[in-house]
Amino acid sequence: MVAGRQAHGTAAAVLERRKDEVLAAYEAALRSTDSSLLREEHNSKRYVDEARQIIAHVIAELHRGTYLPSGTEYLGADGSPVGGPRTHPVESGRASAALFDAVVVVLLDESEGMRPSGAETAVLFSLLHRQIVARHTARSVAHIGHLLERIRSAHDDERLRVARGLHDEVAGHLGSALNWFELHDVYQESDQMELARQKLDTAREAVRDSLASLREVMTGLRLRVDAEPLHAALVRDLQDMAVAPGRVRVSVTGDESWVPTWVAEELFLVLREAQRNAVRHARSKTVSVDVHVTPGEVRAAVEDDGVGFDPRTKTPHGHSGMLSMRERVELLGGSVAVESQPGCGTRILVFVPLEGETGGGHTQSHQSRHR
Repeated sequence: MVAGRQAHGTAAAVLERRKDEVLAAYEAALRSTDSSLLREEHNSKRYVDEARQIIAHVIAELHRGTYLPSGTEYLGADGSPVGGPRTHPVESGRASAALFDAVVVVLLDESEGMRPSGAETAVLFSLLHRQIVARHTARSVAHIGHLLERIRSAHDDERLRVARGLHDEVAGHLGSALNWFELHDVYQESDQMELARQKLDTAREAVRDSLASLREVMTGLRLRVDAEPLHAALVRDLQDMAVAPGRVRVSVTGDESWVPTWVAEELFLVLREAQRNAVRHARSKTVSVDVHVTPGEVRAAVEDDGVGFDPRTKTPHGHSGMLSMRERVELLGGSVAVESQPGCGTRILVFVPLEGETGGGHTQSHQSRHR
């Protein structure tokens, strides 16, 4: 029996002998993917190190000839949970599939005399699958927990922002108006009618300022109205901000019926934040917002000719919404890239996949200068 196993080569021996080939193929697959996250050096290295641990664990189990007891596939050698740092489930799933494929290709490449038996191969694949799924699950759960915490934090921040706006702007203007009304009464009672009229005019102006501040707070809370087209929603936001006509060009091409409503809502919030940053903080003369919708994906670019900044350093003042934009897009399985340098403007690229989403309808195109 032992001689027969040696003649055919055990699965453990094959995996041990060719593990470097598996890891090289795996790393090449990560670098060739269309995922910007997996292509990054520190992320690909982390995945390769984890793959090395998985292979070592599978080899050890094959040598022992035992399966892991139920549940222990979630623990490392020291009893600590496996899975590494949090990872977006989509990226983790791609990395998991790439590792499994790399092992399969290497085993199938073995010569017939050295190829493990069908039973051994089945055991290897079972162990490998359990290890990969366990780590994928741990990474994904950690990532989802992080996003839920960020959502809770974002809700808290939004409540504070609204409260601050109501207190500092709306309540402040109303408080001033009340003072002017009281002064109006005082001057009127003392028969100083000109001063009374001046205080009344000032009070009216304070009330108008209060209403303007309240409208701005409400605009910040508003989503798209009645699922209006993305182009119309973005233009309306520019009108609410009283942006000068011609300063911002908005273009949306493709059939928006391909985009699920909840995805469209999140996409609008992301693009609204990007165009607001460009208008309010970039000190730009012109801004372009381009969105292209296809059955499989949405790609958008928000570009300005403003002062720019170094994306490698801390996010500049006025761009604090960048983290929120990234996390909203990550929840959709997409990515956000920032291209900028001081004095050369900024370009924000947004990618959102529409997996499994199809829709009928003709291709539509909306392009305009905000007016």
